[in-house]
Amino acid sequence: MIIAMIAAKAAEKLLRLFGRGATTMPGRIALALKRNILKRLSRGVKVILITGTNGKTTSARMIEEGLKESGKSYFMNRSGANLITGITTAFIMNSTLFGRCKKKYALIECDENALKKVSLYIDAEILLVTNIFRDQLDRYGEVSSTLSAIRTGAENMKNCVSILNADDPLTYSLSALENRRYTYGVNIPFQMGGRSDSDYCVFCRSRYKYRYKTYSHLGDFYCEGCGYHRERPDFSADALIESDSGHSSVFASLNGKSEVLKINLGGAYNIYNAVGAAAVLTVLGVDTETVESSLEAFSGAFGRMEDFGKVKMLLVKNPAGFTQTMNYIYPLDIKNLIFVLNDKAADGCDVSWIWDADIRINESVENIYAFGIRSGDMALRLKYEGYDPKIIKDYSEFYTVCEEENTVIIPTYTAMMALRPYLAQKYHKEEFWK
Repeated sequence: MIIAMIAAKAAEKLLRLFGRGATTMPGRIALALKRNILKRLSRGVKVILITGTNGKTTSARMIEEGLKESGKSYFMNRSGANLITGITTAFIMNSTLFGRCKKKYALIECDENALKKVSLYIDAEILLVTNIFRDQLDRYGEVSSTLSAIRTGAENMKNCVSILNADDPLTYSLSALENRRYTYGVNIPFQMGGRSDSDYCVFCRSRYKYRYKTYSHLGDFYCEGCGYHRERPDFSADALIESDSGHSSVFASLNGKSEVLKINLGGAYNIYNAVGAAAVLTVLGVDTETVESSLEAFSGAFGRMEDFGKVKMLLVKNPAGFTQTMNYIYPLDIKNLIFVLNDKAADGCDVSWIWDADIRINESVENIYAFGIRSGDMALRLKYEGYDPKIIKDYSEFYTVCEEENTVIIPTYTAMMALRPYLAQKYHKEEFWK
């Protein structure tokens, strides 16, 4: 144990010395030397795990704001390194050489597929499941595979409290497990569109019907075949007070208490993230006033809806997220709109998902660009929608475009990680792992 910790901490210091994030290598070294080290490191720590296809990082950062404001001792895998190597690294960095964690709480974002393995070593106190959408087909397969992976993780952690998105028929099906649970959702018929990734009942295969939808397959669903249906959530956004590109205010119910939540981000999907975060904080015992003020103070997770002076960056990685991002930016005042498509392992080598997103661009946008490893594929997709994009050939041209006001960048994951350091340095923002 001590040898593994010494080697991992030495690797961390060496990597930091060379300006690297040290987000996964220390964990990889420690796991190679002691396979079950994560079980030892997480012992006695109150672990909050966040998983699901979309919204993990934003939800985690919202919860972090509440933990910070309430004065709780915590750490998190802030870099978003959410496989077992990154999670182990986060524990190592916050533990002594003898494996004793220095913090009371661990706030951990966990990849959906990695949850099966991580749950063998971590006995979480809370598991937040945000949603399940079609994601990288070459890695995750269909949504049924993702649901199976999350179900296995929840079954491995029988002592945890599950907090489930009641509007997602896939996620809410986990309510059939033995875990104690709470639910959250949105009682507002946003009707934001997007193709459904779950048309048929997970229990009897009958087609779902809806009283209303919010977006994609989320909404007030029911199955006439077996009676499976959405139940009224314990935590919910009940009515929209106001909303624009930068914030939303909603009347909410927090486990029976009526409150007003002011959310310092735009977009219907961020209302889901906020209500889910409020549910976690409330279950942890954080007072309502702190929950409300932390959501109002939160200003966005790195790359997810992040402002860099003249530039806004919004990460996309699957059809549902891409569609809702396009809905969000449609009314914005945009001069340059840059799509950056990569096909590295973390993005998914199969980029066919861009054809399943609904792409609608306001005619007031002056310039549309495609950049990245698969810029040609992105340009072709845009041409099929009737737009005439220009292909950016190199970083020099990209940086020139980013000098202009009202520029919006829509990158995939590895593109965001490659571009963000330049923007962070230019606009004096912290590195992603800080």
